[in-house]
Amino acid sequence: MNRPINILQITELKGHRISCVFNNGEYRTIDLLHLLDKWKPTPESLTAELYDAEKVSGVAVENGTLTWPNITTCMHLLGPEEVEVPLDIDPAVLYENSTVDQKRDSAHILGRQLKQARKAAGLTQAALAKKVGSTRHYISRIEGGKSDIGYKTLRKIAEVGLGKRLEFVEKSGRGTSVVRRESTTRRPKGGRKKTHPR
Repeated sequence: MNRPINILQITELKGHRISCVFNNGEYRTIDLLHLLDKWKPTPESLTAELYDAEKVSGVAVENGTLTWPNITTCMHLLGPEEVEVPLDIDPAVLYENSTVDQKRDSAHILGRQLKQARKAAGLTQAALAKKVGSTRHYISRIEGGKSDIGYKTLRKIAEVGLGKRLEFVEKSGRGTSVVRRESTTRRPKGGRKKTHPR
């Protein structure tokens, strides 16, 4: 059973565009102006306040979704007393109306790296697939960022298919792991195995 979609963190805010990490591991961008144009809220509607970029900048992540503590309304919950609640939007709605952030999404980053390495090796998708016992369709999906890939499969593609060695390194400035590929040569007699970074 799939777990409910939630937002874990905001990664970037530019005007009305909010980039987030969802709990399924995807990095996605929400364009609030596009969403508002779709909803067409009345001027009296609470969501209409999101047309104001300054108010949008007050966004926070609470209870797994985007919330605006600076945009509030009063509601009656269980009794006669009014309770002030902030504006929030269902995370499932935000997910459905967002696009993949290809600069940060690991599947797209890995897909681009694989495509570059395959072309550098002079291989077609079909040729690479044959070498690793896979299909051209699967290789195409990986390169397009449309399929998750496990470490064992990634290692097989890199080492068997492309003749590379995988090494995970820390990318400075973001604290995220990236994959560095290195070509390998045979071990010279009496010496250690050499690697030549590309």
